[in-house]
Amino acid sequence: MRIIIAEPDTSRQRQLRTILTSLGHKSADVETALDSKTTMSLLRKKRFDIAFFCHAPLSFDGLKLVQDIRSSNSKSLPIVLYSSSLDRETLLSANECGANGFLAYPFSVSDVEDSIATAIK
Repeated sequence: MRIIIAEPDTSRQRQLRTILTSLGHKSADVETALDSKTTMSLLRKKRFDIAFFCHAPLSFDGLKLVQDIRSSNSKSLPIVLYSSSLDRETLLSANECGANGFLAYPFSVSDVEDSIATAIK
């Protein structure tokens, strides 16, 4: 399974990559991007089976990234949005934008596993 992680914090990128590899995903199949521009570029060049996007309103607008992807050619890509502040308003906005799953940070291995199952069904 090809996975893309859009996350501005490299330590969180590593943490999510470690969780994904512990679930049996190959590290080589996990791509990371530090910003929206790089994420969109990777999505144009490669095929991914699922995406994990950070949403940190002050530094990384994951909701905007979901909107941009849904208005492009990646309408069917399962997207899991995660944030340390997933309040009701953010969850509703994420759902309206087209996110397929949600994670509250910090998350566990089982949280990530469940989010993948939810997003790809």
